[in-house]
Amino acid sequence: MTQSNRIFGEVFDGKTEKLDYIPVADIDGKYVEEKTKEHIFVNILSPLFAIGGITHPDDNCGEFYRLDASKKDVYSEQNRFLASCTAGAQVRFNTDADSVIIKIWLRSAITGMNHFTNRGVYGLDMLVGAGNNRRYVGAPMQTFAESSTYNEGVLNLPKGEKEVLINLPLYGGLTKMAIGFPAGAKIAKPADRTVKDPVCFYGSSITQGGCVSRPGNMYSHILCRALDADCMNLGFSGSAMGEQSVAEYIGTRKISAFVMDYDFNSPTAETLRQTHEPFFQTVRKAHPDVPVIFVTHPYYYEENENDRKRKDVIRATYENAIASGDQNVYFVDSETFFPLEMRDLYAVDILHPNDLGHFMMAKAIYPALANALKK
Repeated sequence: MTQSNRIFGEVFDGKTEKLDYIPVADIDGKYVEEKTKEHIFVNILSPLFAIGGITHPDDNCGEFYRLDASKKDVYSEQNRFLASCTAGAQVRFNTDADSVIIKIWLRSAITGMNHFTNRGVYGLDMLVGAGNNRRYVGAPMQTFAESSTYNEGVLNLPKGEKEVLINLPLYGGLTKMAIGFPAGAKIAKPADRTVKDPVCFYGSSITQGGCVSRPGNMYSHILCRALDADCMNLGFSGSAMGEQSVAEYIGTRKISAFVMDYDFNSPTAETLRQTHEPFFQTVRKAHPDVPVIFVTHPYYYEENENDRKRKDVIRATYENAIASGDQNVYFVDSETFFPLEMRDLYAVDILHPNDLGHFMMAKAIYPALANALKK
Protein backbone atom coordinates (compact mmCIF):
# COMPACT_ATOMS: atom_id res chain seq x y z
CA MET A 1 0.00 0.00 0.00
CA THR A 2 1.42 3.40 -0.95
CA GLN A 3 1.40 6.28 1.49
CA SER A 4 -1.29 8.06 -0.56
CA ASN A 5 -3.62 5.05 -0.32
CA ARG A 6 -3.38 4.63 3.44
CA ILE A 7 -6.65 4.84 5.37
CA PHE A 8 -5.18 6.54 8.43
CA GLY A 9 -2.62 8.91 6.92
CA GLU A 10 1.11 8.67 6.45
CA VAL A 11 3.32 6.54 8.67
CA PHE A 12 5.42 8.45 11.18
CA ASP A 13 7.64 7.35 14.04
CA GLY A 14 6.76 10.07 16.53
CA LYS A 15 9.20 12.31 18.34
CA THR A 16 12.86 11.43 17.91
CA GLU A 17 14.27 12.83 21.14
CA LYS A 18 17.19 11.08 22.82
CA LEU A 19 16.03 8.94 25.73
CA ASP A 20 17.85 8.46 29.01
CA TYR A 21 18.13 4.72 29.59
CA ILE A 22 19.07 3.56 33.06
CA PRO A 23 19.78 0.05 34.39
CA VAL A 24 16.68 -1.51 35.91
CA ALA A 25 18.85 -2.29 38.93
CA ASP A 26 19.18 1.48 39.55
CA ILE A 27 15.42 2.18 39.78
CA ASP A 28 14.23 3.81 42.99
CA GLY A 29 13.60 0.96 45.41
CA LYS A 30 10.17 2.23 46.44
CA TYR A 31 8.89 1.19 43.01
CA VAL A 32 10.46 -2.28 43.09
CA GLU A 33 7.79 -4.86 43.88
CA GLU A 34 9.98 -7.95 43.83
CA LYS A 35 13.45 -9.16 42.98
CA THR A 36 14.43 -12.63 41.90
CA LYS A 37 17.74 -13.93 40.66
CA GLU A 38 16.68 -13.31 37.07
CA HIS A 39 14.15 -10.43 37.22
CA ILE A 40 13.34 -7.10 38.85
CA PHE A 41 9.61 -6.27 39.00
CA VAL A 42 8.83 -2.56 38.77
CA ASN A 43 5.49 -0.96 39.66
CA ILE A 44 4.11 1.03 36.72
CA LEU A 45 3.63 4.01 39.05
CA SER A 46 7.36 4.62 38.59
CA PRO A 47 8.09 7.88 36.71
CA LEU A 48 9.85 5.76 34.08
CA PHE A 49 6.42 4.63 32.83
CA ALA A 50 3.96 6.88 31.02
CA ILE A 51 0.36 6.19 32.06
CA GLY A 52 -2.00 7.69 29.50
CA GLY A 53 -5.74 8.02 29.01
CA ILE A 54 -6.52 8.42 32.71
CA THR A 55 -5.30 10.73 35.43
CA HIS A 56 -2.19 9.24 37.00
CA PRO A 57 -3.22 7.33 40.14
CA ASP A 58 -0.80 9.43 42.21
CA ASP A 59 -3.03 12.41 41.34
CA ASN A 60 -6.35 10.59 41.69
CA CYS A 61 -6.57 9.14 45.20
CA GLY A 62 -4.25 6.29 44.28
CA GLU A 63 -6.81 4.72 41.92
CA PHE A 64 -6.78 3.69 38.28
CA TYR A 65 -10.04 5.56 37.70
CA ARG A 66 -11.57 7.30 34.70
CA LEU A 67 -13.35 10.10 36.60
CA ASP A 68 -12.39 12.21 39.61
CA ALA A 69 -11.95 9.68 42.40
CA SER A 70 -12.26 12.42 45.02
CA LYS A 71 -15.80 13.30 43.86
CA LYS A 72 -17.45 9.93 43.29
CA ASP A 73 -20.71 11.03 44.90
CA VAL A 74 -21.46 13.49 42.09
CA TYR A 75 -21.66 10.73 39.47
CA SER A 76 -24.50 8.32 38.81
CA GLU A 77 -24.20 4.96 40.53
CA GLN A 78 -23.46 3.11 37.28
CA ASN A 79 -20.99 5.71 36.01
CA ARG A 80 -19.24 5.62 39.38
CA PHE A 81 -18.89 1.84 39.13
CA LEU A 82 -17.83 1.74 35.49
CA ALA A 83 -15.22 4.45 36.02
CA SER A 84 -13.10 1.76 37.72
CA CYS A 85 -12.82 0.02 34.33
CA THR A 86 -9.66 1.18 32.58
CA ALA A 87 -10.99 1.54 29.01
CA GLY A 88 -8.62 3.74 27.02
CA ALA A 89 -5.84 3.61 29.61
CA GLN A 90 -2.37 2.67 28.42
CA VAL A 91 1.11 2.14 29.83
CA ARG A 92 4.19 2.97 27.76
CA PHE A 93 7.89 2.46 28.40
CA ASN A 94 11.13 1.95 26.51
CA THR A 95 13.45 -0.97 27.13
CA ASP A 96 16.22 -3.02 25.57
CA ALA A 97 14.86 -6.23 27.14
CA ASP A 98 14.09 -9.15 24.83
CA SER A 99 11.20 -10.17 27.06
CA VAL A 100 9.32 -8.95 30.12
CA ILE A 101 6.96 -10.54 32.62
CA ILE A 102 3.66 -8.76 33.18
CA LYS A 103 1.90 -9.02 36.52
CA ILE A 104 -1.54 -7.50 36.94
CA TRP A 105 -3.78 -7.46 40.01
CA LEU A 106 -7.39 -7.20 38.87
CA ARG A 107 -9.70 -4.84 40.71
CA SER A 108 -12.91 -5.84 39.00
CA ALA A 109 -14.23 -7.43 35.84
CA ILE A 110 -17.69 -7.56 34.34
CA THR A 111 -18.01 -11.26 33.61
CA GLY A 112 -20.70 -13.42 32.08
CA MET A 113 -21.19 -11.40 28.90
CA ASN A 114 -21.78 -14.12 26.33
CA HIS A 115 -21.44 -11.72 23.41
CA PHE A 116 -18.00 -10.48 24.50
CA THR A 117 -14.73 -12.40 24.76
CA ASN A 118 -12.92 -12.48 28.11
CA ARG A 119 -9.85 -10.97 26.48
CA GLY A 120 -11.94 -8.08 25.22
CA VAL A 121 -13.51 -7.61 28.65
CA TYR A 122 -10.53 -7.77 31.02
CA GLY A 123 -7.49 -8.66 28.93
CA LEU A 124 -4.43 -6.74 27.85
CA ASP A 125 -2.74 -6.31 24.52
CA MET A 126 0.63 -4.94 23.56
CA LEU A 127 2.24 -3.08 20.68
CA VAL A 128 5.84 -2.21 19.89
CA GLY A 129 6.93 0.87 17.96
CA ALA A 130 6.48 4.63 18.11
CA GLY A 131 4.31 7.34 16.57
CA ASN A 132 1.63 5.62 14.53
CA ASN A 133 4.13 3.00 13.38
CA ARG A 134 3.32 0.32 15.96
CA ARG A 135 2.66 -3.37 15.54
CA TYR A 136 0.81 -5.87 17.68
CA VAL A 137 3.10 -8.31 19.50
CA GLY A 138 0.50 -10.42 21.25
CA ALA A 139 0.09 -10.96 24.96
CA PRO A 140 -0.29 -13.69 27.54
CA MET A 141 -3.92 -14.80 27.65
CA GLN A 142 -5.62 -13.68 30.84
CA THR A 143 -7.45 -16.45 32.66
CA PHE A 144 -8.34 -14.63 35.85
CA ALA A 145 -11.63 -12.96 36.68
CA GLU A 146 -11.55 -12.64 40.45
CA SER A 147 -10.67 -9.41 42.20
CA SER A 148 -7.69 -9.66 44.54
CA THR A 149 -6.01 -12.19 42.26
CA TYR A 150 -3.25 -11.57 39.76
CA ASN A 151 -2.10 -13.12 36.55
CA GLU A 152 1.34 -13.12 35.02
CA GLY A 153 2.79 -14.03 31.68
CA VAL A 154 5.88 -13.58 29.55
CA LEU A 155 5.82 -11.11 26.67
CA ASN A 156 8.52 -11.72 24.06
CA LEU A 157 9.88 -8.59 22.38
CA PRO A 158 12.07 -7.80 19.38
CA LYS A 159 15.74 -7.23 20.11
CA GLY A 160 17.19 -3.78 20.68
CA GLU A 161 15.75 -0.60 22.16
CA LYS A 162 12.04 -0.06 21.54
CA GLU A 163 8.90 1.46 22.97
CA VAL A 164 6.29 -0.93 24.40
CA LEU A 165 2.64 0.08 24.71
CA ILE A 166 0.16 -1.90 26.83
CA ASN A 167 -3.60 -1.39 26.49
CA LEU A 168 -5.35 -1.94 29.82
CA PRO A 169 -8.71 -3.73 30.30
CA LEU A 170 -11.90 -2.27 28.82
CA TYR A 171 -14.49 -3.78 31.16
CA GLY A 172 -12.19 -4.54 34.05
CA GLY A 173 -9.98 -2.51 36.34
CA LEU A 174 -6.79 -3.02 38.24
CA THR A 175 -5.33 -2.24 41.62
CA LYS A 176 -1.69 -2.77 40.71
CA MET A 177 0.52 -3.71 37.81
CA ALA A 178 4.22 -4.53 37.67
CA ILE A 179 6.61 -5.29 34.83
CA GLY A 180 9.40 -7.80 35.39
CA PHE A 181 12.61 -6.95 33.54
CA PRO A 182 15.70 -9.13 33.20
CA ALA A 183 18.13 -8.01 35.88
CA GLY A 184 20.62 -6.70 33.31
CA ALA A 185 18.08 -4.78 31.22
CA LYS A 186 17.71 -1.02 30.80
CA ILE A 187 14.60 1.13 30.80
CA ALA A 188 13.70 4.69 29.78
CA LYS A 189 10.66 6.91 29.97
CA PRO A 190 9.14 7.07 26.46
CA ALA A 191 9.00 10.15 24.24
CA ASP A 192 5.97 12.40 24.46
CA ARG A 193 3.01 11.74 22.19
CA THR A 194 2.76 13.51 18.82
CA VAL A 195 -0.62 14.92 19.88
CA LYS A 196 0.14 16.66 23.16
CA ASP A 197 -3.16 16.21 25.02
CA PRO A 198 -5.53 13.21 24.91
CA VAL A 199 -8.49 12.89 22.59
CA CYS A 200 -11.62 12.53 24.73
CA PHE A 201 -14.49 10.19 23.82
CA TYR A 202 -17.83 10.16 25.66
CA GLY A 203 -20.48 7.60 24.91
CA SER A 204 -22.08 4.21 25.29
CA SER A 205 -20.95 0.60 25.69
CA ILE A 206 -19.73 0.83 22.11
CA THR A 207 -17.48 3.72 23.08
CA GLN A 208 -16.23 1.69 26.05
CA GLY A 209 -15.18 -1.03 23.62
CA GLY A 210 -18.08 -3.44 23.31
CA CYS A 211 -17.64 -5.93 21.77
CA VAL A 212 -14.08 -6.19 20.43
CA SER A 213 -11.89 -9.26 20.86
CA ARG A 214 -9.02 -7.33 22.46
CA PRO A 215 -8.67 -3.77 23.80
CA GLY A 216 -6.65 -2.25 20.96
CA ASN A 217 -9.43 -2.99 18.47
CA MET A 218 -12.01 -0.54 19.85
CA TYR A 219 -12.58 2.41 17.55
CA SER A 220 -11.20 5.06 19.92
CA HIS A 221 -7.93 3.12 20.35
CA ILE A 222 -7.68 2.68 16.57
CA LEU A 223 -8.09 6.43 16.06
CA CYS A 224 -5.58 7.34 18.75
CA ARG A 225 -3.12 4.77 17.42
CA ALA A 226 -3.37 6.44 14.00
CA LEU A 227 -2.86 9.90 15.49
CA ASP A 228 -0.33 8.95 18.19
CA ALA A 229 -2.51 10.41 20.94
CA ASP A 230 -3.56 9.28 24.39
CA CYS A 231 -7.14 7.97 24.49
CA MET A 232 -9.33 9.46 27.22
CA ASN A 233 -12.24 7.04 26.99
CA LEU A 234 -15.39 7.97 28.90
CA GLY A 235 -17.61 5.27 27.47
CA PHE A 236 -20.12 4.06 30.07
CA SER A 237 -22.02 0.93 29.19
CA GLY A 238 -25.75 1.62 29.32
CA SER A 239 -25.28 4.66 31.53
CA ALA A 240 -23.92 7.61 29.54
CA MET A 241 -27.03 9.79 29.51
CA GLY A 242 -25.55 13.22 28.96
CA GLU A 243 -24.93 13.81 32.67
CA GLN A 244 -23.70 17.28 33.54
CA SER A 245 -21.35 15.76 36.14
CA VAL A 246 -19.37 14.08 33.36
CA ALA A 247 -19.47 17.18 31.13
CA GLU A 248 -18.06 19.20 34.02
CA TYR A 249 -15.34 16.60 34.56
CA ILE A 250 -14.35 16.81 30.89
CA GLY A 251 -14.12 20.55 31.40
CA THR A 252 -11.39 20.07 34.02
CA ARG A 253 -9.14 17.98 31.77
CA LYS A 254 -6.71 19.13 29.11
CA ILE A 255 -7.83 17.59 25.81
CA SER A 256 -6.94 17.97 22.14
CA ALA A 257 -10.37 17.08 20.75
CA PHE A 258 -13.73 15.77 21.94
CA VAL A 259 -15.75 13.03 20.22
CA MET A 260 -19.36 13.12 21.51
CA ASP A 261 -21.00 9.74 20.96
CA TYR A 262 -23.61 8.90 23.61
CA ASP A 263 -26.66 8.83 21.33
CA PHE A 264 -27.31 5.08 21.76
CA ASN A 265 -27.76 5.28 25.53
CA SER A 266 -30.46 7.91 25.64
CA PRO A 267 -33.84 6.12 25.95
CA THR A 268 -35.64 8.20 23.31
CA ALA A 269 -34.98 10.97 20.83
CA GLU A 270 -36.76 13.35 23.20
CA THR A 271 -34.54 12.50 26.18
CA LEU A 272 -31.56 12.93 23.87
CA ARG A 273 -32.86 16.36 22.89
CA GLN A 274 -33.09 17.38 26.55
CA THR A 275 -29.44 16.62 27.28
CA HIS A 276 -27.43 16.77 24.06
CA GLU A 277 -26.97 20.49 23.51
CA PRO A 278 -26.64 21.32 27.24
CA PHE A 279 -23.88 18.70 27.53
CA PHE A 280 -22.07 20.20 24.56
CA GLN A 281 -22.46 23.73 25.88
CA THR A 282 -20.89 22.79 29.22
CA VAL A 283 -17.90 21.25 27.49
CA ARG A 284 -17.65 24.13 25.03
CA LYS A 285 -17.67 26.73 27.80
CA ALA A 286 -14.67 25.01 29.43
CA HIS A 287 -12.90 24.30 26.13
CA PRO A 288 -13.74 27.15 23.72
CA ASP A 289 -11.01 26.21 21.24
CA VAL A 290 -11.15 22.40 21.26
CA PRO A 291 -12.64 20.71 18.17
CA VAL A 292 -15.84 18.76 18.85
CA ILE A 293 -16.94 15.89 16.62
CA PHE A 294 -20.59 14.88 16.90
CA VAL A 295 -21.22 11.22 16.04
CA THR A 296 -24.53 9.40 15.57
CA HIS A 297 -25.15 5.78 16.57
CA PRO A 298 -24.30 2.80 14.33
CA TYR A 299 -27.06 0.62 12.91
CA TYR A 300 -27.03 -2.55 10.84
CA TYR A 301 -30.06 -2.15 8.59
CA GLU A 302 -31.56 0.63 6.51
CA GLU A 303 -32.08 3.85 8.41
CA ASN A 304 -35.47 3.98 10.16
CA GLU A 305 -37.58 6.75 11.70
CA ASN A 306 -35.98 6.42 15.14
CA ASP A 307 -32.51 6.73 13.61
CA ARG A 308 -33.59 9.87 11.76
CA LYS A 309 -35.11 11.46 14.86
CA ARG A 310 -31.96 10.92 16.86
CA LYS A 311 -29.78 12.21 14.05
CA ASP A 312 -31.95 15.33 13.83
CA VAL A 313 -31.24 16.06 17.49
CA ILE A 314 -27.50 15.75 17.04
CA ARG A 315 -27.51 17.66 13.77
CA ALA A 316 -29.46 20.46 15.47
CA THR A 317 -26.76 20.81 18.16
CA TYR A 318 -24.16 20.97 15.39
CA GLU A 319 -26.09 23.48 13.29
CA ASN A 320 -26.86 25.68 16.29
CA ALA A 321 -23.16 25.80 17.08
CA ILE A 322 -22.36 26.78 13.49
CA ALA A 323 -25.09 29.45 13.56
CA SER A 324 -23.59 30.92 16.73
CA GLY A 325 -20.23 31.31 14.99
CA ASP A 326 -18.52 28.14 16.24
CA GLN A 327 -16.26 27.00 13.40
CA ASN A 328 -14.68 24.13 15.28
CA VAL A 329 -17.49 21.56 15.25
CA TYR A 330 -17.92 18.55 12.95
CA PHE A 331 -20.73 16.10 12.21
CA VAL A 332 -20.21 12.43 11.33
CA ASP A 333 -23.28 10.60 10.04
CA SER A 334 -23.24 6.92 11.02
CA GLU A 335 -24.76 6.05 7.67
CA THR A 336 -21.17 6.31 6.44
CA PHE A 337 -19.92 3.60 8.83
CA PHE A 338 -20.94 0.45 6.98
CA PRO A 339 -21.93 -0.41 3.40
CA LEU A 340 -25.49 -1.65 3.02
CA GLU A 341 -24.40 -4.94 1.51
CA MET A 342 -24.24 -7.56 4.29
CA ARG A 343 -24.31 -4.81 6.89
CA ASP A 344 -25.01 -7.38 9.59
CA LEU A 345 -21.40 -8.58 9.25
CA TYR A 346 -20.24 -5.59 11.32
CA ALA A 347 -22.19 -6.46 14.48
CA VAL A 348 -22.08 -9.06 17.22
CA ASP A 349 -25.73 -8.82 18.25
CA ILE A 350 -27.23 -6.21 15.87
CA LEU A 351 -26.29 -3.67 18.53
CA HIS A 352 -22.57 -3.78 19.34
CA PRO A 353 -20.02 -3.67 16.52
CA ASN A 354 -17.43 -6.42 16.30
CA ASP A 355 -13.74 -5.82 15.48
CA LEU A 356 -14.57 -5.12 11.86
CA GLY A 357 -17.37 -2.76 12.88
CA HIS A 358 -15.08 -0.77 15.16
CA PHE A 359 -12.50 -0.55 12.39
CA MET A 360 -15.11 0.81 9.97
CA MET A 361 -16.28 3.34 12.57
CA ALA A 362 -12.72 4.56 13.04
CA LYS A 363 -12.27 4.78 9.27
CA ALA A 364 -15.37 6.98 8.95
CA ILE A 365 -14.54 9.27 11.90
CA TYR A 366 -10.83 9.64 11.15
CA PRO A 367 -11.03 12.32 8.39
CA ALA A 368 -13.04 14.73 10.56
CA LEU A 369 -10.86 14.16 13.64
CA ALA A 370 -7.54 14.33 11.79
CA ASN A 371 -8.55 17.50 9.93
CA ALA A 372 -9.78 19.10 13.14
CA LEU A 373 -6.46 18.43 14.88
CA LYS A 374 -4.50 19.82 11.93
CA LYS A 375 -6.30 23.13 12.31
